[in-house]
Amino acid sequence: MALDAAHGVLYAAQEDVGIWRIPLGGEPVLMDKVRSFGAPARYDEETEECVPDGPDPGFGGTRLTADAEGLTIAEGPHGTGQLYASSQGDSRFVVYDRTGDNRVLSEFSVGRTSRTDSVEHSDGAAVTTTPLPGFPRGLLVLHDGERRPEQGGPATGFVYLRR
Repeated sequence: MALDAAHGVLYAAQEDVGIWRIPLGGEPVLMDKVRSFGAPARYDEETEECVPDGPDPGFGGTRLTADAEGLTIAEGPHGTGQLYASSQGDSRFVVYDRTGDNRVLSEFSVGRTSRTDSVEHSDGAAVTTTPLPGFPRGLLVLHDGERRPEQGGPATGFVYLRR
């Protein structure tokens, strides 16, 4: 969840459904759905996951692949800014406008560089637009659910990106 205090809105990610926009004191609106929304599934006790169990009726969205995960808000000037959401199932991130109809501003993934590994299966993110030492435009921190290529040490990590 991420609270947009400037606009009086709570954003909540529901893994296999999508992202809810909940105006404080208002009715929740499903602002974006995961691709598999409405597809039949059954619970698999061994994997503790829901697995597809029939044809997809096509009710889902086009940008998020379940699980819809970590939400964070980047503050902009005069109440502007963006909502970042993790599309965990395909290791991408979707960036939405925080005003109006929450239109999609961009989509991205984080690939491997000489200084970092790539980001896969991210559960969360945090962002600040405040200038920091070494990050004059702010910082986006992403949880990395898998180390690829594998390295010694923990199986998960974090990636720090300049905004």
